[in-house]
Amino acid sequence: MSHTQPLVELRGFTAVDPRSQRVLLDDINLTVYPGEQILLLGASGAGKSTLLDAIRGVVPHSVPLNISGECNVAGEPVITRTVAQLSALVGNVPQDPHASLTLPLVEDEIALTLENHGVDPAEIGQRVQQLLQAVDAEHLIHQRTQTLSGGWVQRIATVAALAARPRIVLADEPTSMLDGAGVASVMHILTELTGTEGALILVEHRLDELADGPGLPERTVVIDGGRIQADGATHQVLAEHAAELEANGVWTPGGQIPDFPPPTTHNTEPLLCARGLNVRPVPQAEVVVSDVNLEVHPGERIALMGANGTGKTTLLMALAGLLDVEGELTGRQPVMVFQNPEHQFLTHSVHDELRFGLDRDDATETAVQELTATFGLEHLTELNPFRLSGGEKRRLSVAAGLLAAQHRSEPTILLADEPTFGLDRANTIVLLEQLAEHAKNGGAVVIITHDQRVAQSWATRTIIVNQGALV
Repeated sequence: MSHTQPLVELRGFTAVDPRSQRVLLDDINLTVYPGEQILLLGASGAGKSTLLDAIRGVVPHSVPLNISGECNVAGEPVITRTVAQLSALVGNVPQDPHASLTLPLVEDEIALTLENHGVDPAEIGQRVQQLLQAVDAEHLIHQRTQTLSGGWVQRIATVAALAARPRIVLADEPTSMLDGAGVASVMHILTELTGTEGALILVEHRLDELADGPGLPERTVVIDGGRIQADGATHQVLAEHAAELEANGVWTPGGQIPDFPPPTTHNTEPLLCARGLNVRPVPQAEVVVSDVNLEVHPGERIALMGANGTGKTTLLMALAGLLDVEGELTGRQPVMVFQNPEHQFLTHSVHDELRFGLDRDDATETAVQELTATFGLEHLTELNPFRLSGGEKRRLSVAAGLLAAQHRSEPTILLADEPTFGLDRANTIVLLEQLAEHAKNGGAVVIITHDQRVAQSWATRTIIVNQGALV
């Protein structure tokens, strides 16, 4: 292997944010050869996404960090090539798949990548079909991208990134919104398309599902505080650094969530009541979920589960009063945390986002400061919400939702669409504790999740959505 030219080589690579002087990457030394598949582990904010951005040239070409040291891709310095030139070599499956979709139709989205890389037009149609088949999405070929569920967006974003067969694939949590079948198909296409000539660098929190299904990459690199702490065979790194990883809040195979005690329930009036609800994503569309009968009582922690595309998000938005519905929906107005955190950001700083719409009194300010510290956002208060990492955006969106729900005149329901996606173990547990606290204080929480551990350890009730019905 030492006679083969590395596909990726970083030597003493350091990246510093010029505004805050925060060191994001510190003296990184990393070599990746053809045929290698690497699992990149680290807590939220450890530097994983910044490292991937450096390899694909986004740092420093688009994100102007102060850099030193070397970062070479296929033998040439990243600094000498544009992001567009590097994209022929480096495929990127982004942490936020919604951000990478640009065209109205699924087939056009994938064809665009092929056209941009000069694939013969006569081949494009067949290649699009093959790629969609690889992730069990051929039925979506003529679908509008804006109507896709988060899980299907993730699958489409993955095949679009891989369509031109790049030699290096960077995948930043490509399974965070997927059901079990989706995890298997996306991991299959990632490993198949990189093969022996390419390389895969994978950031992932859902290690149990990978270990039980497609299998973990053979090599693992651990990054903490912008420095590489470990690099070696996966089984060895996980064995030798298990305690350290757990202490840093990183998910490891078999990592558990503590059990949450059941609420002390009384015979109380429901906070929300749905009767015979038929739900459409947009007017005149087909009914996605039909005949919903549901009561949500104070103290409840409900997990809404089901395969990708079954209508979970549409149902949650209907319960929030954001869609026109047929049937009866009564009770208190819930607070909604969207699947994509950016869809709810309204201000230009973390400080203002947390206070938006709240009374400016001492009690509110105390509550905001406490939750800011609890969610580990205190060092980010002056930053624009859109500049945060994926995990930081998620924590901010849930914190803002909790504050809005807590400051209603009477207890209400918090509806949260995949609130734990993109979070490490430590932040997942903190977030679930705060959601449970809201339910304990007379409110209720309904979340969408694909994580069985969350449903088993945290939820008081699990509802499965299947074929357009609650089962």
